[in-house]
Amino acid sequence: MGKDEAMTDPASNEPAAPRLRPVVRAMIWATVPVLLLVQLLASTGIEASSFWSQISQLDAHMARVAESRAELIAEPLWKMRYDQVTGVLNEIMNDETIAGATVYDDTGAAIARVVARSEDHSIAEISRPVHYSNGNIAVQAGRIVIAYSHAGLYADAGSRMVRLLVVGLLATFATLIAMRISANVFIGRPLAAMMSAIQRSKQDGRAYPADVTSSNEFGQLARAFNAMQHTTSGALDRLGHMAGHDPLTGLPNRRSLTERLAVASRDGGRPDALVAFCFIDLDDFKGINDTFGHEAGDQFLVHIAERLRGAVEAEDWVARLGGDEFVVIRPEVDHEKAAHAFAQQVLDAISEPIRLHDKQVVPRASIGLAVRRADDPELSHLPTLADIALYHAKSKAPGTVAVLDEALQRDYRRRRELELAIPTGFAEGQFEVWYQSQVDLESHDVVGLEALIRWRHPEHGVIGPGEFLPLIERSGNNARLTRYVLTDACWALQRLAAAARPQIRIAINLPPSELADHSLAAELRATCARFDVAASSLELEITEGSLINNIASATETLHRLRRLGATIALDDFGTGYSSLAHLRRFPLDKVKIDKAFISEIPNSAEDKAIVGVIASLAGTLGLTLVAEGIERPEQAAAMREMGVRFGQGYLYQRPQPLDAVLEWLEKRPMAESRIVADSPSIAPEFAG
Repeated sequence: MGKDEAMTDPASNEPAAPRLRPVVRAMIWATVPVLLLVQLLASTGIEASSFWSQISQLDAHMARVAESRAELIAEPLWKMRYDQVTGVLNEIMNDETIAGATVYDDTGAAIARVVARSEDHSIAEISRPVHYSNGNIAVQAGRIVIAYSHAGLYADAGSRMVRLLVVGLLATFATLIAMRISANVFIGRPLAAMMSAIQRSKQDGRAYPADVTSSNEFGQLARAFNAMQHTTSGALDRLGHMAGHDPLTGLPNRRSLTERLAVASRDGGRPDALVAFCFIDLDDFKGINDTFGHEAGDQFLVHIAERLRGAVEAEDWVARLGGDEFVVIRPEVDHEKAAHAFAQQVLDAISEPIRLHDKQVVPRASIGLAVRRADDPELSHLPTLADIALYHAKSKAPGTVAVLDEALQRDYRRRRELELAIPTGFAEGQFEVWYQSQVDLESHDVVGLEALIRWRHPEHGVIGPGEFLPLIERSGNNARLTRYVLTDACWALQRLAAAARPQIRIAINLPPSELADHSLAAELRATCARFDVAASSLELEITEGSLINNIASATETLHRLRRLGATIALDDFGTGYSSLAHLRRFPLDKVKIDKAFISEIPNSAEDKAIVGVIASLAGTLGLTLVAEGIERPEQAAAMREMGVRFGQGYLYQRPQPLDAVLEWLEKRPMAESRIVADSPSIAPEFAG
């Protein structure tokens, strides 16, 4: 494997980056052309200078030869001894550079000529006059012309250029080898060492030093890199701890839980051992925050974490998943009873009193327990399984340990199936609005209908609201369901008016989330206008819990609805916060007594006393009372005796679809006008 491949990260999941060229190779490729160019330019310059110097020297030499020969042939030329002139010319022909020589007399006629070789393109000529003097005679007897060649110089220059080029190339090659070795030693190896350290750190998150001992700048860079690695090593460890632990309690977090379960699922354990997984949720932790503040709430969670640590063994595992949710795992138990005893031990440890702001608070929690074999390959599903049991504990028996069993898993699967089917239920109109009558206990005339939602599921048949309404709320479809029921109720009012029953009001239950929606009043007014019904024909039922959760917002929404003419009824009175102050703080018109206080009447003196007090208080505040859950004539008689005017229950009519209710109403006598007059008079105050 080459160095380029060694420097890549094989474990990286990122897209492959362009292949990088090592810095040493890049330096060589950048340097080679420059070295060659400089060498060629230097060689060319030197040779050119030498060549032109030799040319000048040859020209000067030929000039001297021509002048010396002119002196020797002056007398023979003047005296016409031409053989002597030719002899002088032959003497100079020993010079290899001379190609030929010619002597001309004073008339310009060539009287002697010697040629050594054929002419070529590199022939040059030099001409000198031949002067003769004898006493009083001084004349120009003629001239001499010598032809000479530069070919030898050119040939020598070419061979020297070739030799210089070869030597230059060899020198360049040697320089490159030296550069390659030195650059690799002083640059490549330090960089490779640092890259290797970086890649190893990238693979497993640990800090690795670069093994560089040189004292140059790269050595200093490596030492600085190692110092940085050492400095950041602790920070990386702290970041790793923070990534896997809860910052408030210091317990492992959800990420650590997932990793631990994955490892346990992969490694397995003793085949006969069981894993006990406790999913813990603190009951009413919101009340702690609301009462003592969030800082005290955080301290409360720290106390719980310390108790969980103290309640388990060294091999057990405790984690906080967020909020008020904790997990405790015992990796090996012998049987399910031992797991349940362990979970109960944890619950008992949590339930010890805690002092907050000099107040003693008793924590309460619910635990969902799931037990699986240690070699189960799906241990990673334990949080979901335990959450199923926790859901049962929170909804059915808060403050207890619920153990996951087949029945709970079936309930969970059904719940998940229904929750996933909610959008389809709305789209296909599977939700139906049924109605139950409210009657005057004295005249038995029907004065109102309560709209009750049912789900006609294609596989499970008719499903009651107690099962699917929590799923509607959990899925965020409360507003959609409220608008659905409101639309059906307005359509029902239309049909009641057509059936000559305009005096009958329809009551609609409002979930708590709707009281925080300030657009509800506008939508109610628009829906009533679309069906041409009066808002005063609607009665909106709310619970005490929905009022307390957001008093300011709920009060504003109720006032808006009441200004439209709608009646406001407090449902299930006595089962919630049961504060009598609520009856005068909020704009209420009716109070519905929960059926829990009706079922044992007239046999229960306590329940009769409670209903009597409620009736007396309602009379004082001018509120109309409705008794829910009347199933026997003696209950209705007892309500009349205690001053309760209206009631509803199976004694009069079970919830039915609207068509069945209208058919049932046709068989009953028409209500007298006094029923309308005696019912609560709400003067609509329409907002501008």
